[in-house]
Amino acid sequence: MNKSKYFISGLCLIVALFSCKKDDANIGGEISENPGSLSTSLTDTFKIVTYSRIEDSVITSERSNPMLGAYKSEELGLVVSGLFASLTPDSLDRNFPTTDFQIDSFYLKLDIVDVYGLPTNQTFEVYRATEFVNEDSLYYSVDSLATSDLIGTITINETDSNSYVFDLDSAYGSVLLSATATDMGSKEDFQSFFGGIYIKPITSSLNDNEGAIYLLNRTGVSLHLKYSTTNDNDDIYDLEMDYNLSTDNQIFAKYDHNFDNSEVSDVLSDTSLGQDFFYTQCLQGVIAKINFPTVQNWYSASGAKNYLINKFEFSISAETNNTFELPETLMLTYLSTEGIRTFTTTTLNEQSNTYTFTISPSEVSEQLKFNMFNDMDFNISHPFPGSNPNQVKLFGSKSNKAPTVKISYTKY
Repeated sequence: MNKSKYFISGLCLIVALFSCKKDDANIGGEISENPGSLSTSLTDTFKIVTYSRIEDSVITSERSNPMLGAYKSEELGLVVSGLFASLTPDSLDRNFPTTDFQIDSFYLKLDIVDVYGLPTNQTFEVYRATEFVNEDSLYYSVDSLATSDLIGTITINETDSNSYVFDLDSAYGSVLLSATATDMGSKEDFQSFFGGIYIKPITSSLNDNEGAIYLLNRTGVSLHLKYSTTNDNDDIYDLEMDYNLSTDNQIFAKYDHNFDNSEVSDVLSDTSLGQDFFYTQCLQGVIAKINFPTVQNWYSASGAKNYLINKFEFSISAETNNTFELPETLMLTYLSTEGIRTFTTTTLNEQSNTYTFTISPSEVSEQLKFNMFNDMDFNISHPFPGSNPNQVKLFGSKSNKAPTVKISYTKY
C-alpha cells in the first residue's frame, strides 16, 4: 500500500503563493531572539483519507456560461442541464393583426461558445414558461418554474462554437401575435403574458460515455418570429420580431443527476471505496473530500509549537478520459481560522495529469497552533460551479498514484 509522506526541507524558506489573513511582518521573530537555535527534524508518515459526497445545490443564475444538454458517463452516471429563460421583445408598444396573417418562420437561436463531451443527436423539448425569471432573485440548480404548452422539439448535434437556429412549431407563433397592446406595454407586462421558455433535454436515448453539455453565451438564447399579412396593411405592423434576454440574470439552469450503476454510486454508499478512486463534478453532482487525520496529532504530540511552517503542498493525480476532458483548473477550499470558506486554485500539469495545491504557511501554522487543523473541511471542486460541466476521476490514497502532501518547516 502506497502512503503519502511529508518530507522536510531544513531551513527552507518558501514565499506564500496566496494572500494570508494574518499579518506576517514579524514572521521569524521568535527565531531572531534565539539565534543559533535552528535545527532540522524529520516528520512521520501522514495518512490521507479520500472520498466523495453529494454536493449541495449551486447558483445557476448570472453565470458566465449557461449550460444546456446532458451526458452519461461510466464514472458519474447521467447529468442533465435544462434552461429557463425570460425573453423581451426587441420592440414594445406594438400592435399585431388579428386576422389575415401567416407565420413565415419561428425559431430558437442558441449562441454556443463551447462543447463538452461527445455530441450525438440529442433531442430537446421547448416549453412555454408560465412564470418569469425574476432578475432580482438568485436561482439554484434545484429551482424550477411552472410550464405549459410545448412550443417545439429540436435536435442538437454540434461540435463547434457558433450561432445555431432551430425551427419551432410555426403555429405557436400565432400565440405571440395574440399579445394585446397592454401585453406589449412594457417588459413587465409582456413577461406576465409570456413568462419565457424552458429547454428540456430528453435523455432516454443516451448510452454510456456519450452526450454533450453546450456552454452558451451569457445572453445566448433568443426567439425569432417573422410573419406576413394579406390585408394590404403591412406598413403599420412590425413584421419581424426578436425576443431576447435583456440581462444575464433572467436565465438559469436546472440540474438533474442519476448516479445509478455508475462508479461514484458505490463510493457514495461506502466512503471507504474512495481510497481507491474519488470524484468531483462541476454540475453540482458530487464533490471530492480530503482529510489529513494524523497531522494535528503529530504537531500536538511532538511539541511542535516551535515549528515554523514554510510550505504546505498537496498533489493529486487524475485519470485521463478520451471523452470527458479534464478541467484546466481545480479549486481546493477549506475553512480558515476565522471560519470563512477560503480557496486556492491550481492548473493541470498536462504531462503528469496532476494538480498541486499550496496553502499559506501562516494559515497552516495558525490552524495547527489552535488545534483547528482537523476542522478545515478540505474540498476539491471547480472554481466556477454553475458555469463548467467537467467531471474528474481522482486517484485515492490506496491507488498506485496516491496523493502526496509535503510540509517544509524549520524547528527552532
